[in-house]
Amino acid sequence: MERGRRLFLLDFFLVTASLVTHVVDFLISGYTAYKHFCMRNYSIVAVTALLAFVPGFITSILSCFWLARGSPQSVRPKLPTLFHVFRILSVVFLNSPVSGYVNALYYLFKRHQALLKGELEALQRSWELMVACMMEVTILRLYFAFLNTCPQLILQIYFWLQMETKANSSEGWLEILVATNSMISISIAATTYDRTFLQNQPDKEIMRFSATVLLFFVHFFNLGARLLAISLFTSLSVEYVALLLGIHWIVMVAWLMLPVLKSSLQFEKILAIMALGVAFVFAFIKSEGSRTRRKYAFYYTISLVGNTSMMVMWFKHGSYPNSPDIPNFMESWIYYLGLTCHYVFFFTGIVFLVLYHMSLLPGRAASVEMRLSERLPN
Repeated sequence: MERGRRLFLLDFFLVTASLVTHVVDFLISGYTAYKHFCMRNYSIVAVTALLAFVPGFITSILSCFWLARGSPQSVRPKLPTLFHVFRILSVVFLNSPVSGYVNALYYLFKRHQALLKGELEALQRSWELMVACMMEVTILRLYFAFLNTCPQLILQIYFWLQMETKANSSEGWLEILVATNSMISISIAATTYDRTFLQNQPDKEIMRFSATVLLFFVHFFNLGARLLAISLFTSLSVEYVALLLGIHWIVMVAWLMLPVLKSSLQFEKILAIMALGVAFVFAFIKSEGSRTRRKYAFYYTISLVGNTSMMVMWFKHGSYPNSPDIPNFMESWIYYLGLTCHYVFFFTGIVFLVLYHMSLLPGRAASVEMRLSERLPN
């Protein structure tokens, strides 16, 4: 009973945090567009609007497609009419994850009620509905995180380096807070997806609070290293960044496609892998296929090589648009700080990953009935 309450609180916190950070991301996009509109940077306003529109349009189409097809990601239970109206509005306004999080909270409270009453059948049903709903919304949230929040964060760091914004000014501190919020938002999105993916596996135990915290730090530090390297290299050359990320995406898609080639090749699965490859450009997330530890070794080796290449190019060929009087870039602390922060973030994330797999990775086989019965009061 006590364990069930702790898991309920953990799920409630993750869903609420995901919803809040998602809304804050949209507010930040609006703030960024408004700020650059006032500065007459209309091209930046157009890019910001495009970064908000594209993932919103894709997720709305996916949400409608899953609902029409009745795929495993789509949830069709009996919901109050207000929930259906809210879902239609969220699709129309290109913000499908919001209705998904609201539905997930609804089933989460239904699960908690069944737990308190000791009703195993109702508990199992509400659990399955909540996990199915979370699988849908976490996939949609991943698209927003890696098609909107990640590029926005790269742009924030890029403009922070290019423009005359001092770190000790009020505007500079605001930019740092915005960037930190974006990092937390992306990390929460990836963590909730991984946790939901493992919950949906019959041979995995429910991920506890300590494992979830470690997984969050894994994503936070590795994403920090990856996005820092991309952002710093973007300040050097936008064209080459697009080329390197395109090559990385092709490698990730080919790698993810290998297990699929051994089975039946479906067009829908190919599209899903191509979309998943975008996420793998920035972070490693759970997926079906070969053993996860071998995937970790391959992925983080590729990421380290790519990050190091970008950092070396930036370190050698970077310039100071705000300090043209500096004759030698080696005299500035910003290069050493950027290089040090990247490797500290990367290897700190690897340490958390090792700790996660050594002690807290859920690996005990347990059926759904067994896991649910553990939550029932004696």
